[in-house]
Amino acid sequence: MNPIRDSSRPAKIFVVLGIVLVVSYFGGCLGNTSVDRDEAIRIAREQIDFVPDATNAELGRQGFPPKAVWAITFWTTPSDGKEGFDRRTAVEIDAETGAILRTHSDP
Repeated sequence: MNPIRDSSRPAKIFVVLGIVLVVSYFGGCLGNTSVDRDEAIRIAREQIDFVPDATNAELGRQGFPPKAVWAITFWTTPSDGKEGFDRRTAVEIDAETGAILRTHSDP
């Protein structure tokens, strides 16, 4: 006996509707943020004490229920031409309030 094949049509519709609602909730979590990319970079830049060669900004989710968080990474490239970085700092910023959640630094 296969419970999925033996399910009624309303039960299948209910399951599909539930999946759509969950995906919409988690997907829509990042749609509207109070802090845009440029503002997040400006806030994060105040946390570093060097001039970066490059910057990366990504919007993601964190926690449950998920909240939108900007992850801003600054780094300098090695002057001797090697791969990698000399310095790197990542700053996590709440995309709704602009509050700094965490800072990670490598030399």
